[in-house]
Amino acid sequence: MAFRLLSLLISLVLMGLLASTMAKRLNSSHATGPATPETLLRESGMVVERTHEMTGTYEGVALQGDSLRLVSSDANGYCLQLTWVNRQLYHLRGPGGKPAPGGC
Repeated sequence: MAFRLLSLLISLVLMGLLASTMAKRLNSSHATGPATPETLLRESGMVVERTHEMTGTYEGVALQGDSLRLVSSDANGYCLQLTWVNRQLYHLRGPGGKPAPGGC
């Protein structure tokens, strides 16, 4: 029980760091860095994978922010969806998937 609470706390801290990184990238211009939907989804997927390593499940991973959502998750996988400029949707099915245009 204590291990699960600790892993949940670590997961929330990692997600907070990811959200702050994403906010900076979404608000930056293209001249200051390569903020692409694919890059943001890959980084988010890495955080979800780390959380899975600690908790043993993809369910219940909390993401902060309006543009990135964990649309579906179960014991075997997940789907992250990112709303980009002009409401374009991109998604990442994991584990092991690649970012692609369109929704989950």
